[in-house]
Amino acid sequence: MGELAFLLGAIAMFYPWILLTPVIFRFEARFPLGTASRNLAVLAIFSVAVCLLASPLMLGCFYAVMFAFQAPLPRPMNQIPWYKEVPIAQFMFWGSAAGGYFIRTLFQLREQERTTARLALEKSQLEASLNQAQLEVLRARLNPHFLFNSLQNISVLTKQDPQTASRMLTRLGDLLRAVLRRDSQPESTLQEEIELTKAYVALEQMRFGDRLRVDFEIEREAERAMVPCFLLQPLIENAIVHGLQGAQKAGIITVSAVSQGDEFVLTVADNGIGPPTGDPAGMKTGIGLRSTRERLERMYPNRYSFSIRRPPEGGAEVRIVIPHRLNYEEEPAYDDEQTSTSGR
Repeated sequence: MGELAFLLGAIAMFYPWILLTPVIFRFEARFPLGTASRNLAVLAIFSVAVCLLASPLMLGCFYAVMFAFQAPLPRPMNQIPWYKEVPIAQFMFWGSAAGGYFIRTLFQLREQERTTARLALEKSQLEASLNQAQLEVLRARLNPHFLFNSLQNISVLTKQDPQTASRMLTRLGDLLRAVLRRDSQPESTLQEEIELTKAYVALEQMRFGDRLRVDFEIEREAERAMVPCFLLQPLIENAIVHGLQGAQKAGIITVSAVSQGDEFVLTVADNGIGPPTGDPAGMKTGIGLRSTRERLERMYPNRYSFSIRRPPEGGAEVRIVIPHRLNYEEEPAYDDEQTSTSGR
């Protein structure tokens, strides 16, 4: 019985720290460990006051348990000085202070992680909004450019061929409705882009007649590939304006698309006069090609290529490589043969 009472009394000596530990936590939070040496000195002074209070309380709890069990004391009360418990009290004080510092630091680190994650999310959302706004600006630059060129061509035809000019205006209205309807979407399938481009080609063929032919050689898998909206029209327009005008022969533009693993390759080639001699990559480009390049950079940073070259057979070829992503929402119906259509 005496041994059990002694064990319970030794445990009871730590009961005062149930009340003292929260006080130490608060004081350490005001004068944190690990910051300034002044804080350590303040904590050391405070520890003396706490330990002078805790030591007699600890010894009193021990005596209370021993009396409750009527167990014999190891020594008479007047021979057990309370200050003998100060080293244990000091150990408890600095253990409590270190525990408070560790717990507070852990909470601060978790709060910093949450703040960092929230700021990173807000940053990514702002960057996405900025990229979308910049894409809209680039696309808004393309639409008036395309409209201005089309109206200029119609203006010329109003005197030479009013009937053709009237048909071109009707076709232009249909085309503009299609363009404006999909302005909110940054990407569309290649099949949708081809349909839009064929409407533009039909508009230009009213002006050029048999002197213009556009062929589409599209791999069946490539039709569902996702591409930037309004991608093909500026390339076709560039081939007509800068490649075929001034040429003495009938203009043929070939649009081809293939999927090569993780890459989607789109080429637009013409048999016109071609880029100027020298390095085609360093030549000055118009609004259409420049805006197309900028849009690709915004949508696929460091994951695309855009090049202009003069093939051995002459003319010019624009080659675009972007990541290959398929649209699985709609499954197009395919024939057994590879798609190869003409814009005529």
